[in-house]
Amino acid sequence: MSTPIDAITWIAALDGGKALIWRNEGFDDQPNLKLVDQDELDNPPAHDHSSDRPGRISKTGGARSAVEHADGHMQAKHDFVQSMVGRLNREAEKGSFDRLVLLAPAHVLGEARPHYSPALKDKLLERERDVVNQSTDKIEAQFVAALAE
Repeated sequence: MSTPIDAITWIAALDGGKALIWRNEGFDDQPNLKLVDQDELDNPPAHDHSSDRPGRISKTGGARSAVEHADGHMQAKHDFVQSMVGRLNREAEKGSFDRLVLLAPAHVLGEARPHYSPALKDKLLERERDVVNQSTDKIEAQFVAALAE
C-alpha cells in the first residue's frame, strides 16, 4: 500500500470487549497517537447471561437430552466486534482516514474480516497483536513495527 507523506493514519486496537482508536499526529517512524475514541463492552460472565438450566428434550423410548444454551457472553463479544468494524467502515467511506492500522488478536481479525467494506479493505493494514491493555508508548512501538513488516 503506497501512502502519501501527508496521509491521515488511524490506528485501531480491538479485542472482544475493548476498542481504542487513535489518529497519528506524528510520523510513521515517530508516531504521536491522539485518542479519537474508545469503547468498552459491559459484558457479564457467561453464567449471568442465562437465568436457568438448559431445557430438556424428550426422545422416543423415554430418553431425555439437554438442550445447550447459546453463549450470550461470546455472542456479545462477537456483536461488539461487528459494531466496531461497522464504525470503521463508515469512517473509511466518509474519508476520515487514508490508512488504518488494525491491531487485534487472530480470532478477532477472523471475526472482523467478513464485515470489512470495500472502502475499508482499500485502506487497511491488519496485524495480529493483542495490545488494547498496553500503554500508548507500547502501542506506538507496535504501530512502527507493523509498518516495518
